[in-house]
Order: sequence, then C-alpha cells, then structure tokens
Amino acid sequence: MKALKAQLVWWAAVFSLVFSWDANSIAAAQHVRDPPWNPDHIDHLPTEVRSAVLAMCGKAPSAGHYFATYSRNSQQINLHFEHFHCESGPHFCTAAGCLHQVYASTGGHYRLVKSFYGTAND
Repeated sequence: MKALKAQLVWWAAVFSLVFSWDANSIAAAQHVRDPPWNPDHIDHLPTEVRSAVLAMCGKAPSAGHYFATYSRNSQQINLHFEHFHCESGPHFCTAAGCLHQVYASTGGHYRLVKSFYGTAND
C-alpha cells in the first residue's frame, strides 16, 4: 500500500509539472537574450574605449561576444576586430590578420598602449 501511495504521489508531481508549463515559458527558455552581433557589446565598454571604437566606424557598429576581453583584473582591455562589424565599412582584417588593440587603465582612465595586426585570438 505504501508503495502504491508513493507511486501516486510521484505521478501527481510529474503531472503537475508537465501541465504547469505553458508555451510562453518554453519559448522564454529558448529565447536568445544576447544575439551574437550586438551593439551592446560596444555600449558596455568604458567611455574612452567606446569613443575610440565608435570613431573608427561610419555608423551602426556591432560586435561579437569576444570583441572585448579583459585581463589583469580588468585593468587591460583587448579588442579583437575579427569580432567587429561596421555597417558601412571599413574592414579591419587583411591578409596579415585582423586589427587588435590593447587598452590599459592608468589613473582610472583607459588609453591605447598597443595596436597590431595578428591572427584571431592573439
């Protein structure tokens, strides 16, 4: 009898879970909240870095997830232009590789310390 009661409780729990999910909750679980090419990846950069990046692009830039990476406890920002797109150009990749820039925080402000062309993920 105990086994039957335990089994009924288990099935009741499964039944309530299955039928409590509606189409909206399933759709929300599958919704992509951060598209791969997103202007927000630029908008969240520090002011100095964001201004420099926006000045390089005619209009409507977007960036991939790994456009900006941080190192040295967020004191250094590495920009990978293979993950950067300007709607109206220019292009930042050549046969030698893609533009990479390194910004370092000094006195609370970021400044460009290195700019070079290299292979992806340098």
